[in-house]
Amino acid sequence: MHEVRQLGYVGSTATDVAAWRAYATEVLGVEVTPDSTDELLFLRIDDHHHRLAIHAGDADDVAYVGWEVADPAALERAVQRVEAAGVAVKAGTGEEATARCVLDLAWFDCPHTGVRTELYIGPEVLFQPPFHPSRPIGGFVTGEQGLGHVVLYAPDIVGAEAFYRDVLGLATSDRVIVPGLGQMAAFMHCNARHHSLGLMGFPDTPRRIQHVMFEVADIDTVGTTYDICVDRGITSTTLGRHLNDRAFSFYFANPSGWHFEYGWGPRSIDPATWHIEHFNGLRPKGEWGHDGLLSMI
Repeated sequence: MHEVRQLGYVGSTATDVAAWRAYATEVLGVEVTPDSTDELLFLRIDDHHHRLAIHAGDADDVAYVGWEVADPAALERAVQRVEAAGVAVKAGTGEEATARCVLDLAWFDCPHTGVRTELYIGPEVLFQPPFHPSRPIGGFVTGEQGLGHVVLYAPDIVGAEAFYRDVLGLATSDRVIVPGLGQMAAFMHCNARHHSLGLMGFPDTPRRIQHVMFEVADIDTVGTTYDICVDRGITSTTLGRHLNDRAFSFYFANPSGWHFEYGWGPRSIDPATWHIEHFNGLRPKGEWGHDGLLSMI
C-alpha cells in the first residue's frame, strides 16, 4: 500500500507575479482565488483551495512539492522512514500549515532533486463555491488521482528512483533507457494515475523543475489552449501522444520559463497488478508529435 496518496500541490517562486496572474486566467483558464495577493497567487482547478501557488521571489523555479498522506499515523510513519534514510525532517509550523491550507505537514529537502518536499494531511476542500474557470474550458481530472504530475530533474536517476520507491512508497510505472547511456528517466505512481512523479536524469539544468501536467476533461480544452499558446508564441512542443501514459497533449511555457502540459485521455493503471515497462530511447517507436520535447529544459 502506498503511504503517499496523491500529488496534492506545487509551489513556485516567480519574479513577475503580475504576469502569472494574467497567464493563469487568459492561458491556463484556472481560477485565481479571492485571497490571493500581489505577492502570492493561489490557483484553483477543482474543489481544493488550490493546487498551484505562485510566490513572489528572486528566482523562477519550483519552491516545494506537496504529497498527501492519509492521516496523522501515516504522516508519522512517512517521517520515520525519511529520517531512517538519513534525511533530516522538520515539523511544519502552524503558520506553514495555514499557508498551505492543510491541517498538518512535515518537510525535508529531497537529497536527489534539491526540492523542498512536503508531506501533509487534511487539505482544505471547498464544495461551495464550486471551481469557476476563467475562460471556457471543460475542467480538470483530479479527485483521488491528485493534481496531475510533476517532472523534476535528478542527476542520479537510479538513486532518486530508489529513494521515492523505498522511502516514500511510490512505485515505478516505467523507465526510459538510452542505449549506451543507461537510464535517463523514471515515471512513478502512487494511485491509479499512470504517473504522479517524473524524474529526469539531466545534470546542470537551469532549474529544478521541467513541467507540471494537468489532465483536462475534454480534448477541446487541449485544442483551444493550443491555439491560444500558438497565438502568443509560447508553445514548447507540437501536439502529440505519449507512448507511456497514452495522453494526447502538448507543452507550453509559463512566465517563469518552465513548462505546463495539458493532457487528455491518459490511461489509468491498477497499482496492484502493474508491471514496470521499459522504453528504448527518449522518443520510442509508437510515440508521435511533441516536436521540440527533446530540447525542452
